[in-house]
Amino acid sequence: MMSEKVKIYLLQPQELLSCYKLSQPVAASVRLALEQFQQAMAVDSLQQAISLTNAALPQLEPVETIPLSENFSTDTPLKCEEVKELNQYMEIAHVKAKEPAKLITASALKAYLGFLEMRESLTLDPADVKLVVAGFQSHASLLARVFNVGSAGSRNDITPELRAPLTQSFPESATSQLVVGEERVSKNLLTNTENVLLRVWKRGHWVFFVFTEGLILCFRRLAAAVRSGDLDTAKIELETASELMWASGASMKLTGNFSKQEYICEVRPTMTHGHVQSLVQSVSLSGVMTWDHDYLVNVVWKKELLSVFQTLPSSLLAEHEKFVRAYKEGLSAGHKSVCVKFGGDTMGSLRDPHNIAADTLEKFEQSRLRLLAPPGQFQ
Repeated sequence: MMSEKVKIYLLQPQELLSCYKLSQPVAASVRLALEQFQQAMAVDSLQQAISLTNAALPQLEPVETIPLSENFSTDTPLKCEEVKELNQYMEIAHVKAKEPAKLITASALKAYLGFLEMRESLTLDPADVKLVVAGFQSHASLLARVFNVGSAGSRNDITPELRAPLTQSFPESATSQLVVGEERVSKNLLTNTENVLLRVWKRGHWVFFVFTEGLILCFRRLAAAVRSGDLDTAKIELETASELMWASGASMKLTGNFSKQEYICEVRPTMTHGHVQSLVQSVSLSGVMTWDHDYLVNVVWKKELLSVFQTLPSSLLAEHEKFVRAYKEGLSAGHKSVCVKFGGDTMGSLRDPHNIAADTLEKFEQSRLRLLAPPGQFQ
């Protein structure tokens, strides 16, 4: 049974690989679920999208999850206690899985349902909504390649239903069993007793977490492709990384789609240790406690991709420059805009109150650009 407090399960980042070999039954289940997922993303009606996404989930059932050890290693500077605290607050759990492909696909579907909840509850910016939907489309196409459930595991060879090309929507400048369909989204679910803004805050983070998982998968495929000389695949993965960067930034802006006063009064206190409204047990929360993103930066970018970017073939430089721009103007800009909107230009974060939060994010951007920028491009 699904834990009462866990609404979405994520595969631990160490288990996110560039490709998986699936049995025929699992491959068929995943292929069908992804096809139905693409159908859900193609409709305009929210209720129809919810129904179609819910219909895709049973194709993956049951998903068997394997809990992590009590003192699991993050393989990053992040402590497992910090991961546990953030996960409990966000209603997620990192696990291993007997059949990772089913779990990864189910996570994407559940995150999309969370996104649809957000759209039912608040009036969201149409441009950001479009970017997030495009991100989910790219993510589904990526999964088809990772699991090799298209005709050749390449975006250009996958059927149209599983293809997500770049579009003009992007700016130019012990074992437990999880029944993944449990607590599926129904109309007006966000009118339940839990604070609507808090639910939106959590669901928006689910979207970001799943896109981050997609980036880990994508970058690992990119590194493998470059090292093997498969530059066509490398180009596809760089394009996908750009799409996911734009979508990640848009998801952050949608997650913070309410006023500064609402954030200060209804959301921030729930993340503040010791506050009467606090929902945390041991420490105030911060985005730096996000395991998937921490693993993306400290393991995938620093240890697996740095040398790849430093010696990138010239034929990939144009795509690489677009990717760097997508990081800076998509993901990083989205994060900074939400931070400033909620007062981060004048105060520190909950974990670092003595340094201006927006300044800290600017430092993060500069250090990460040094990892990602093409040779000679970083200023």
